[in-house]
Amino acid sequence: MQKGSFIGIDFGTTNTSVVQLLYDEYGHRTAHLGEGGDYPFSSIVAIPRSGGALKFGRNVKERREELSDDHEIFTSMKSHLGTDDEFIVGNTRFTATDITTKFFQSIKEYVSRTYKIDISEAGLAFPVDFSPEARRELRIAAENAGIKVNCFLSESTAAYFANRKEGQAFSKVMVLDWGGGTFDISILNLKKNSVTEVAVFGDRIGGDDIDQTLAERIHAEIVKKSNIGNPTSFSDMNPVCRDLLVARCERAKIEISETNDEYDLQVINYGEYGTKIVNISVELYAGIIKPIIESRILRTIKTALSRANLTPISIDAIVIAGGSSNLTPYIEAIRNIFKDSHIILPPNPQWATAIGAALMQIIGGNYKLNNSLGLFMSDNSIYPILKRDEHGVGSAIESLNFSLTDDTQTANFIFANDDGVIYERVSIPSKGFLNEIINLSARVDDDQIARIKLKDSFMGNEENEPSKICEINKLTFYYDISELD
Repeated sequence: MQKGSFIGIDFGTTNTSVVQLLYDEYGHRTAHLGEGGDYPFSSIVAIPRSGGALKFGRNVKERREELSDDHEIFTSMKSHLGTDDEFIVGNTRFTATDITTKFFQSIKEYVSRTYKIDISEAGLAFPVDFSPEARRELRIAAENAGIKVNCFLSESTAAYFANRKEGQAFSKVMVLDWGGGTFDISILNLKKNSVTEVAVFGDRIGGDDIDQTLAERIHAEIVKKSNIGNPTSFSDMNPVCRDLLVARCERAKIEISETNDEYDLQVINYGEYGTKIVNISVELYAGIIKPIIESRILRTIKTALSRANLTPISIDAIVIAGGSSNLTPYIEAIRNIFKDSHIILPPNPQWATAIGAALMQIIGGNYKLNNSLGLFMSDNSIYPILKRDEHGVGSAIESLNFSLTDDTQTANFIFANDDGVIYERVSIPSKGFLNEIINLSARVDDDQIARIKLKDSFMGNEENEPSKICEINKLTFYYDISELD
């Protein structure tokens, strides 16, 4: 096992966890590099409208109302990566990558000042459903902040590695990583020196969705308590008031989940409604959270199992990780589905993914594909392009040639794994000659994206031959973990 210090980062929609893993002759141990002790960083930033130093984290979260007078407050920036969204502060336009870079810079400076640790490189985790553009921008933001990304892997698989000691006795483990904005699933086959992803799947549903739904319901209760003609709807409230109510609902959610008791939520200076206190009963809370779990969380689990051709009884153990994993109705729903599975509840679930990202740097990111990525041929067979156990992160296929089977103006390609699961359909223009050659090249980048380039040499000329790039995520990998033992 490689000795030294390793940093892991789990950039979250609501909170961001940073850990240091130290490995020496005494073994390995982790330290949480959080705010004011054992707390992840709140993924919130405040940028002054007139220029000056950015503020971030819990300081902004706790002073949000005060800071909003002369700052623009940004939350959930993770959900904007990979989009064209822009944010205006004063006369300056920012992209999601720009703001995420500033957030990473702030974390880096805080850790250096507080813990005397320089985050010059780290392992990062990403949501399973993160698009190629979002993964690319996450890496760019980290590296623009002066953090070299040593390895990239899915959040749910990273969460398993953090809890490997508890899960290694089982053969088939499902990891459920529910954070503030995403729900990620890895179904894993375990052997002594290997971990194989049977299926990975995710959805953009998180604890923030519960906070938002709860805030909308509390707003309705406030309207009922007020005698105001033509009352303002929640969506039309001042954004500051809206955000503050969502933040208070997040606190209520945590308190009710931990105590299983009612909660008196106080809303101060809530626009035209003034100050109100709303009692949130356990029944009201359950009535809001259970439909979200039943309609979306359980559906995502069902889809992941279907992709792996498994049923709940096939799963030996469940690892429940992520910042939203302590919600009582959620845990009860999981126990009800997986009655025969062993449930692993990490003591600090919000840190698990970051710990896994730190651990994975030890084996160097040399991950092999678990399923071949191939091309559907005219006879319905699948021709492997990137092969299982042979190709993986860093692999490249320089040139494969295919010819048309029909006289057509479009060459159609269907990419699938060796189980027949279709990833992508791609079409490129062609001349329609039967002896026409389509050139294909492919590579797997270290963000676990397969990038396939298609080029028709009959189109254009040698200097300007049109081509098309196809990017495929949700690939599954095999990890040799012998270095971890």
